[in-house]
Amino acid sequence: MKRFAKSTCAALALAVSSIAFAADTPADALEWRYVPGISKPIEMAVVSGDPAADGPYVVRYRMPSGMKMNPQRFSDERQLTVIKGIFWISGGESFNWKDMDEFKQGAVILKEANKPYFGWARTAVILEERGTGPSRFEYVHEEDDPRNRRARIDN
Repeated sequence: MKRFAKSTCAALALAVSSIAFAADTPADALEWRYVPGISKPIEMAVVSGDPAADGPYVVRYRMPSGMKMNPQRFSDERQLTVIKGIFWISGGESFNWKDMDEFKQGAVILKEANKPYFGWARTAVILEERGTGPSRFEYVHEEDDPRNRRARIDN
């Protein structure tokens, strides 16, 4: 078993009962939006709670095949479930295909707080992420932040 997958096995047993209500929410019933700081064409929808407020939240991300997520750190521990498709992910500060592990529909991934992660959508994917707010994230490399690209264009 791959090293990254081992850390997710323990979370799977705990997560099965808690993911049922949100995993049943059809993607077309959610309000999908582009969010500042998240590269387009990735869209996000809030399933429950508010990531910016105190307390638990559940959000979903929808991204096309081939979409790359540059290394980011998150302020809170997060549980990521692959709702649709095949997603590759790894911990680390630099995008490296060799370090990534593949996760298919139904897989649950535990992401530690303040640890950098990067990912890639092998197919079109929908990911569900659970955490406790207020949630914040930062890109490991400032040039990867889409908000900084806009600032460079304006100058």
